[in-house]
Amino acid sequence: MPNWAENKLTVDNVTPEFTEFLKGGFSFERMAKPNRPESDESGFATISEQTAAWGTKWDLDEETQQRVAGELLEYDTVSFDTAWSPPINAIEALSAMFPEVGFTLAYNEPGMRFYGRADFIDGACSDECYDGDDKEHYINFLVDELGYDEDAVREEFEDEEE
Repeated sequence: MPNWAENKLTVDNVTPEFTEFLKGGFSFERMAKPNRPESDESGFATISEQTAAWGTKWDLDEETQQRVAGELLEYDTVSFDTAWSPPINAIEALSAMFPEVGFTLAYNEPGMRFYGRADFIDGACSDECYDGDDKEHYINFLVDELGYDEDAVREEFEDEEE
């Protein structure tokens, strides 16, 4: 069972071409094709290739692909979860497909307590990733980037310390 990474994706300068792409759903497979082996009895090589292509273990399920695409079209921002880690490689590939569109991905993997923000433009990624050692920085990130309630986060940290 994987740890789940929380992701908040925001897009700027949406183009008609990007809008058309989103009508097919927000699938990592459509952004970057993994180099899957022809035969993989254990499935480990397939997962490894998907993680290399997308930055995460699995693609979003069809219902989530449609929800994410719809919310991006309507609000320019959406939240979704991915297995193990954020889909940085998939968004980087998407950015290369639509160089005029700006993408910002804020992410948090609370199980291993790593978090960060990646900005993409013209297929290039600028990523700032942190571990949760600096409690104040982590709390501020959760509140500012992911919209957490500050009092609830502080209370959770206090409960952990007891």
